[in-house]
Amino acid sequence: MADVVLDANVIVALLYAADAQHQRAHVLVDRLEREQHTVVLVDFLIFEALSVLCRRATERKTSPPDLQAAIALIRGWFDGGEVRFLARESERFAADVLDVIAKTGGALNANDALLVVLEREGAIDNFASFDSGFDNVEGFRRIS
Repeated sequence: MADVVLDANVIVALLYAADAQHQRAHVLVDRLEREQHTVVLVDFLIFEALSVLCRRATERKTSPPDLQAAIALIRGWFDGGEVRFLARESERFAADVLDVIAKTGGALNANDALLVVLEREGAIDNFASFDSGFDNVEGFRRIS
């Protein structure tokens, strides 16, 4: 089967029970594992997800995420060698990332554009995301 990178929005939904996509994220990951795909965590997407959780922890008055629990789990992923480090590729592909952002008219942010370039370069196989903005990129494989 294939490696499937989880987008930050899927990671957030997995870590935050009050997220609107929480159940959908669990169903998606369960399906991927049942189909014997390898779920892949990528460094810059984990940090993007953590940034979202930080913002929600400081802004939400009711049901904020448990930031300490999320950090502990994320630390375990890093310590356990479960994270693929790809952020360093942004230096090599900076011009390509900017081209993707320009071509999509800003529909994809810099991290998203880097994912498109990494997929084109063969550094990632498939990508699980709830962000339909990727559907505007010809040939990009998004699983939802």
